[in-house]
Amino acid sequence: MPAPSSLQLDMQSGTQSDPQANDCKNRKKPIIIAIIVIIAVIALIAGFVVWKSTNRNSGDDSAQNGSSTAQNADEQSNKTKQNDAAKQTKDCATTPDAGLESVEKNGTTMIATVAFSAHACGDTAWKGEDVTISIKDSSNEVIASAVYDFASDPMQFTSGKATLELAYAIGQYWRASDQIETKSTSMVVQKGATPNGNAVASVGDARGGANIADSDAERYAQLALSWQLSHDRSAVSGLYDIPTTQLFSRKYGMEVDGKTQQYRDIYAQYLTLRASWPKAVLAWAADYSYYTRYGHEADYYVLLSGEEFGSVADARAWCSDNGFGENDCMAVQIN
Repeated sequence: MPAPSSLQLDMQSGTQSDPQANDCKNRKKPIIIAIIVIIAVIALIAGFVVWKSTNRNSGDDSAQNGSSTAQNADEQSNKTKQNDAAKQTKDCATTPDAGLESVEKNGTTMIATVAFSAHACGDTAWKGEDVTISIKDSSNEVIASAVYDFASDPMQFTSGKATLELAYAIGQYWRASDQIETKSTSMVVQKGATPNGNAVASVGDARGGANIADSDAERYAQLALSWQLSHDRSAVSGLYDIPTTQLFSRKYGMEVDGKTQQYRDIYAQYLTLRASWPKAVLAWAADYSYYTRYGHEADYYVLLSGEEFGSVADARAWCSDNGFGENDCMAVQIN
């Protein structure tokens, strides 16, 4: 047999080495895969650790920020409260608003219950000095006005509100209390007034005030007399041909008991008598033939008691029975 050639030997040698190479490759593949898996796991673990750490830091920062924000809010709230408290004390000189809640008669004095409001005063006291407090009707006419002093006896507010009783004496109001429509009124509070004399005495819990200027009181009284004539006209008509009694006759400028009558004197007597005789009505004599039938001037006010009698004699008896002198009360029968 001839000896194999070198080519054949090489071919045999190459054919025999292939299985070994394949085995080697096959053994390396699982190792590589395992290494890749391990690296991936390590990378995942490292990434998770980093993420967790970042989240923790972020949470801590958020907590710190939240705590800081809450603290700042508390501090700001405290500052606001302090500022509000300081502002209340500082601004309590602000003149309050006022509204009339009710009125009632106590003898010849009118007692007004007044609601005051001043947010700036909070829970502090208001010490307004020489304050004019006026009541106006729906036509904006002043029907009560006096000067009050809260410097020595402050007005105490609670949550910016206060309710006080004010006493208006005759000469300080120009409308009978039972004829005041509370809901139709308004009130004016003004500081810096000049009191006309001393304050009148308080009536119970109702604080008394001083008079306003005579010129203002005179003007308000004249307007009040005109209003009263218009208001009482229908009631006077209801007395036609019925015996009643006349309680006074007054003319501006006439002398009565050594005093020259002004409008405020006439209206003061009207209020005084009406306090005792609530049916009393005011009339202008010239409007009724009973007073003009003999051609006399009748440019004066008359006050009728409003009481009705069966005869003129009964009316005369009423005058004497109630302590009136013959010059102060007389029987009349108007038409």
